[in-house]
Amino acid sequence: MSEKEGIRSSTKFLWQLILELLKFPFTLIMVLVRKKEVKDLFGPFKEILKFIVEARLTLSLVIINVIIFFSLGFMVEQMMNVLINYPKDLFSSRAWSLITSGFLHANLSHLLGNMLALFLFGRVVEKELGTGKMFLSYFGALMISGVFSSVISLFIMNDNTPGLGASGAIMGLVATAILVSPFTISYEAIIPMPVMFLGWLTIWADITGLINPTADGIGHLAHLGGFISVAIIAFILGEDKKKLWRGFLINLGCLAVAGLVWFFVLKGKT
Repeated sequence: MSEKEGIRSSTKFLWQLILELLKFPFTLIMVLVRKKEVKDLFGPFKEILKFIVEARLTLSLVIINVIIFFSLGFMVEQMMNVLINYPKDLFSSRAWSLITSGFLHANLSHLLGNMLALFLFGRVVEKELGTGKMFLSYFGALMISGVFSSVISLFIMNDNTPGLGASGAIMGLVATAILVSPFTISYEAIIPMPVMFLGWLTIWADITGLINPTADGIGHLAHLGGFISVAIIAFILGEDKKKLWRGFLINLGCLAVAGLVWFFVLKGKT
């Protein structure tokens, strides 16, 4: 079984889960009359567990981020200062902090938001590109976004404020997902919607974060770098250019339609 075949779509998982839930009353009766074993009642839970662990790299990254977040709660503040990234670190022996800062989070809500996005978009990218290319996409976006943020901060904003968070890497996954599989339906937001729509909601949230920055230490500028990094990474990985261009044009067309609807319909009602 190939990696792509091993990771189910959210739609396929949902239908299999519904089937298991429909079978549950009959399975319970069969257990009571001793025609089946008690373990057969756990079908729905097995489907949920399989769905979570299918995208192994995505799950591993989520677990690592969570472990590091709670581990740092038991460490001295100086440890956080060692691992965090300052823009000037790019031109020093501390350039490695581009990586370590990507596993730090300012607070629990920052962590939960990033991990939800990582699980959602990471699954799509790992399913479409495979584990190896997803790994390169994630860490490539993490490094490129960090470099982008550092250069802009130092040479344009004249600022050495530290940044942290996996947002730059995740934004790379967001951009990759909406390019390679824009119409994949996701149910992680409860309401079924295309990954492309969720991706642009995430991007819009990042844009507002850049327009209205707060002193939270979150690398908002790195988000833009993560998004831009997709073009570079896609070229390096030799991904299907026609597929990427098709995804780009689909996104561009949908954004154009949304813009026209807002301008001619919604704006007139405000």
